[in-house]
Amino acid sequence: MIQFRPFKGIRPAKAKAASVATKNIDYYDSAEIDYELKNNPDSFFKVIEPALLGDDEASLVKVRENLETFIKEKILLKDPSSYYIYEQEDAKHGKTLGIIGVVSLDDYKNGLIKRHENTLKERQEKFTRYLKTINLQPDPVLLTFPENSNIEMIISMITVKTPCLEFSGSDQHTHRLWQVKDRLLMQQLKFAIEKLPALYIADGHHRMESAVQYTQHRRAQEPDYFGGEMFNYTLAVIIPGNFLKIYDYNRLVKDLNGLSEEAFLEKLKTVFSVIEKKSPYYPSSKHHLSMYLNGNFYALYVNHSYRGVPKALGELDTYLWEEHIMKPILGIQDSRESDKVEFVKGTGDINGIMKMKELVDKGEYKVAFGFYPIALKDLKLVADEDKTMPPKSTYIYPKFLSALTMLDLDD
Repeated sequence: MIQFRPFKGIRPAKAKAASVATKNIDYYDSAEIDYELKNNPDSFFKVIEPALLGDDEASLVKVRENLETFIKEKILLKDPSSYYIYEQEDAKHGKTLGIIGVVSLDDYKNGLIKRHENTLKERQEKFTRYLKTINLQPDPVLLTFPENSNIEMIISMITVKTPCLEFSGSDQHTHRLWQVKDRLLMQQLKFAIEKLPALYIADGHHRMESAVQYTQHRRAQEPDYFGGEMFNYTLAVIIPGNFLKIYDYNRLVKDLNGLSEEAFLEKLKTVFSVIEKKSPYYPSSKHHLSMYLNGNFYALYVNHSYRGVPKALGELDTYLWEEHIMKPILGIQDSRESDKVEFVKGTGDINGIMKMKELVDKGEYKVAFGFYPIALKDLKLVADEDKTMPPKSTYIYPKFLSALTMLDLDD
């Protein structure tokens, strides 16, 4: 059974929320971080500033001192053990709702929390060093599950009340947070989540893996641990699948592996029906790809005998592209390592395709491929089969602010 626990969340005071919470640190370059540190004394970056300069014991001590100062000055508050309901709203996506709590890393290791993506060792180790230096989790892993009316009903019972936080963030979205400390509601949330057969990582595979490494580090330091310590858990926001938005992730390629355009098109026809289009083309459904080559758009329809083969992975157009175009025709064996492939976040419409067209027309790339967004049911199928998607197969919304709710790993 899944373990889903409340925690003593550290969060911004109501009047300080907009200045404390930041976009994830990965979205900032060094100049932007310096600007934030100099111009926003309440920024979460002020707490973790020592960790940005070093990862030794002295840095950890200073981070904890900064954290205590922010709590003492009531810039940050530490709640009693609670769950939280989180809502994010913007003009494009409307409202997204989720539940914040902590999940067991043993559940992840035992397959109750399922992954669909491989991680990069260097990035994973970077996140682990960061956790060791701050002993604090300011960013949740995004987990999801298929639509569940019971859980949504419980959420709706909570969100009719006034949120404890409501503000416009640096991402230009409206953020709302409800603290759930009523014992009955907490039990209902816990029971409803723990009844689920599994949870699925939608976003945050590197954070999850680094949390596992951190837990192993702490368990080695404290061999008499009993399992209830917070370092055995990780911060998670759990979102019903109907609130999750999955965008396409597209590909640009620099050359045709020495092939003429005519020879390249002929090779495609062994697996795809290739139809030249008179206007820009965005894929209309799964197993339909868009291609732009030498001023022309093409629709690539996966032939039926190749669809769904092999089980689970064959449902993914990014997998079929790698196995039937990238590797055998373009001669690229590893898209992560090759400098010939560029991954481009899609927009869920023709705009993303047109941005790639501009880059091909400028001569920076030879050919562009656009994909229809992967469905949650296919992501779930891949995870259930214990497989992993090709890199950059999905771009997941929503994205979360750092320090909106934080888990103290020393609790």
